[in-house]
Amino acid sequence: MATEITIIRHGETVWNRQKRIQGQRNSKLSENGITQAQLVAKALAKREFDVLVSSDLERAVETANIINKQLVLPHEYNANLRERLFGIFEGKNFAEIEEKYPEEFRRFKERDAGFVVPGGESIEQMYKRVTSEIEAISRKYKDQKVLIVSHGLVLEMMMYKTFNLKLDEPRAFSINNSSISSFYIDGDNWFLKEWGVIEHLVSLNVLNEL
Repeated sequence: MATEITIIRHGETVWNRQKRIQGQRNSKLSENGITQAQLVAKALAKREFDVLVSSDLERAVETANIINKQLVLPHEYNANLRERLFGIFEGKNFAEIEEKYPEEFRRFKERDAGFVVPGGESIEQMYKRVTSEIEAISRKYKDQKVLIVSHGLVLEMMMYKTFNLKLDEPRAFSINNSSISSFYIDGDNWFLKEWGVIEHLVSLNVLNEL
């Protein structure tokens, strides 16, 4: 037996639409994002879960609250499931970052896993934070079904852990808002059950990938 972790990326936000780096700042769900959250809630209502855990950032909490109107689960908030802290990059788009912080932007684009964004954290730091917390959740809810609402790079770190990918390798998979992914976790053993399910979104063209 293993803990089954189903994880949802939050619905589209205003800053997603504007292609701004959100990091750990708050940006409200767009109208599209609210619709996405409502649709994923209907899809998840066909499944069974024991508990809901969400990042404590506003966009994840808002998405989780919409979902939980359907599921009515015990709801925990977890700061270790936040998006990567992007420091001086937060609130800006890529063009603005490149103009204002050219050297920092270069290291970011090269995916230097040890590079700490000034005022933020590195990929390595985020990886340790996320994977250790997911394993702690899996131990706390051993052999149960846990629903998590979190962020794109949290999902990314989970995939890199599952397939033992090098952190400096470019991402080769999509992470859509309000997509459904599931993992089985048993101690340090991680297995992917499903990735990026979006059939609940496709018919209404409410997809957004960042």
